[in-house]
Amino acid sequence: MNINRSFLAGTIALLGIAAALHPSNLLAQTNADIAKDAFQTTVQINLNNFNYTAVTIPSGKRLVVQSVNIAGFAATTGAYVQPVIVVASELGSNGYNYDYFAPQPSTDPTEFYGAYPTTIYGDALMIGPAFSGYTPNSMALGVEISGYLVDVPKTAASAIASQADQSPDLKQLGNRSAATH
Repeated sequence: MNINRSFLAGTIALLGIAAALHPSNLLAQTNADIAKDAFQTTVQINLNNFNYTAVTIPSGKRLVVQSVNIAGFAATTGAYVQPVIVVASELGSNGYNYDYFAPQPSTDPTEFYGAYPTTIYGDALMIGPAFSGYTPNSMALGVEISGYLVDVPKTAASAIASQADQSPDLKQLGNRSAATH
């Protein structure tokens, strides 16, 4: 492959200028950085706690979710029930984004398990329950969130500080169907 040396030199010069003007965008995280700010929590969801549950994120930090793991059971007197976990994340004050995780049943149709590699960024994070099919008469799920924390960019940090505490509106979910990740 023959690359024009002038083109290559110009490209390197442009990258150098970009790095000088925006050095914060070019910072790399090492595995040691990620290990230092590792994050893991478990949220319990059941019929007695059928609300969004906030995940505590330290002030000035942003959570990068890398994995959502779900284990538990759900049963109904109807034909079937499919539990769904909703992960609501917000960056700054731009409103919530919703990710849906529907764990698959094991050989026992009342036991559900799922491990989902993902990437979700959140200055605020809420875990909520949902289901499709028949209404469950029993349901209990443990939702494990794993990832790491990074510093919130200064522009986003000021928006978070001035933002009123809001929860996602369940009514906004409408008739969205659950999708397995």
